[in-house]
Amino acid sequence: MESSAVASAASPIDVASPSGDDATAGGNKPATLKPHKRIVELDALRAFAAINLVMFHFTHVYDVKFGYVQPLGWQWPFGAYGTAMFFILSGFVNSMSLMRRRQPADFVAARLIRIVPMFLIVIVANLAVMTLPPLNESTVSTGQFFANLTLIPRVFGYECIDPVMWTLQVEMLFYLLLVAMFTSGALRNHVRCWGILLVASLVVCPLLDGLKTGHEGAGWFAAASAIRHLLLLDFVPLFAIGFTLYQIKTGVGAMWKNIALIAAAMFVFHSIDHGKHNPVATLLIIGMVTMAAYGKIPVLRLKPFVFVSTISYALYLCHNNLGCALIYRLNHGGYPSQVALGVTLLFAFAVGTLVTTRMEQPMTRRLREAWTRYRAPQRVGGGGAELAA
Repeated sequence: MESSAVASAASPIDVASPSGDDATAGGNKPATLKPHKRIVELDALRAFAAINLVMFHFTHVYDVKFGYVQPLGWQWPFGAYGTAMFFILSGFVNSMSLMRRRQPADFVAARLIRIVPMFLIVIVANLAVMTLPPLNESTVSTGQFFANLTLIPRVFGYECIDPVMWTLQVEMLFYLLLVAMFTSGALRNHVRCWGILLVASLVVCPLLDGLKTGHEGAGWFAAASAIRHLLLLDFVPLFAIGFTLYQIKTGVGAMWKNIALIAAAMFVFHSIDHGKHNPVATLLIIGMVTMAAYGKIPVLRLKPFVFVSTISYALYLCHNNLGCALIYRLNHGGYPSQVALGVTLLFAFAVGTLVTTRMEQPMTRRLREAWTRYRAPQRVGGGGAELAA
């Protein structure tokens, strides 16, 4: 399962307050960017989503896949809702990032710099982690390893080396989809643009699900499934909700149309997800994101939540496989299940902190500086946007 991380791989969240004309997607770049301020609450929501996913993987998923020696006594089975929150947040934050920059190259560079280097390091490190029990029950083929290096292994028919990283594939494809819609001008009418994708999602996903039995090995089915992954048809509704919330926040489009689009996206999402999510929970998530966008959840400004949001990407990348190996070692070494879980949770957050502060942040800073130097000659007289996360 984020957070995006999915943890969602976005850094401190700033929001513009553009006029309707300036905010028109795909239009001409405004002469100046409107004043903006950091929305700490929206940024810190990622902390909740990240904690939710870690608890889900270490309690429910681990118990189902490998089993604790002694019954843990409880589980946290709500991981799917953390993923949904990540994707809605991503729809909001990345739309904001692209619309403010209005420079697709800078947007893509910022995303790649933020995500790819650490991801590649962790994937290589996972080759060693996968030799530890209980992960050594499965092997990593050469094809699977190289497919994972692309960040989109499922498009090529391979599973993620770390199962939680499927959400990162979705994130990467969303960036490409968003840039394609922006550069083509499709987002000038965002209701129509997202509406077409929602209709495709409502038609294609149930159709392919119904044809899977008996046709899964067919070439045409594999091709259709690849297109389904590339267009994110299973998750388009969540990204559409996040994007539309940003349009509401910045006053773009008629309010009733934006609300209707969110309602349609909710309908499609719950029509295609086979009952995995409770519609009431989805409404609550939308409400939380909306309130956070308007700064109405002050508890999220507390430093612990902001801190966890800062390390959320490293936590997302490093917690699952390494955590499972540690739980197994401790639990089968005689430590009670609750102790094994508690020690592993502390270890996961410590690793996330060290990786963020000692590796990710310095490396990201240097790469941003290099990109800024590269782009400087192209921005002379153009007022190009800064390369912020």
